[in-house]
Amino acid sequence: MSIYQEKAKECKCCGKHVPLPTVLKEYNGIMVCPTTFANITEYTRIWNTVGSRPSGSIRKHFSEYVQQIVENNIDKK
Repeated sequence: MSIYQEKAKECKCCGKHVPLPTVLKEYNGIMVCPTTFANITEYTRIWNTVGSRPSGSIRKHFSEYVQQIVENNIDKK
């Protein structure tokens, strides 16, 4: 197994990525791929703009994994 395959296991969404990421980013102690990191950033921005959990028509564009990470971090604030 390559180093990229090993690193990619740290992000729960990477089983769906082709190709695998070559770098990971850290978000509040969680290692995620750049795609998930960008989605977390955007979902958080939308949440803050709306002032509460976004509606289902917005949430459907984000994975449950991204929603879970953001919601867990919003709850800690």
